[in-house]
Amino acid sequence: MAERGERLMKKFLALLMLTVCSPVFAVEIPDVIDDWHMADENIVPLITDYNNELQGRVIYRTYKRENPIGVLEVIITEGSGTGRLYVPEKVNDNKGMMPNDSGFEVLSVDGHAAVLEEQSFMPLVLAVDCGDNITLNLESPSTGKEELMKIAEVILSSWRVTKSD
Repeated sequence: MAERGERLMKKFLALLMLTVCSPVFAVEIPDVIDDWHMADENIVPLITDYNNELQGRVIYRTYKRENPIGVLEVIITEGSGTGRLYVPEKVNDNKGMMPNDSGFEVLSVDGHAAVLEEQSFMPLVLAVDCGDNITLNLESPSTGKEELMKIAEVILSSWRVTKSD
């Protein structure tokens, strides 16, 4: 029983350090992005079981807009435990990965390599490699490619302002 309490205390302290001390995990996301308003947020610390070491975090945010009605999911992974998003130079360049007709598109968002996935059976998805083991993912059945890219640019520009302070 004492061992379980000790593990919980270590996880709590790691989470506290994550939110207070670590400049590596300093990503902040605006609560309002154009007509989109944050409706829900969940932050999950990534802590290894074998040594209770903090490896990063995942931020899940849901945004909603009223007119037209829409939902936008923003997922940010950051830290050494999440790794970096792999973006090939072009589609169908890596031995069958992401063939040309698969609904994938490699592009650039505000100077960052990104992959857009458009499938008829799922929401539009944009994944952006932000460097430093940070990946920005946007998912929405309520937007198009241009709007999703614009939202990503707004989020990325807010990070530059935060990091320069």
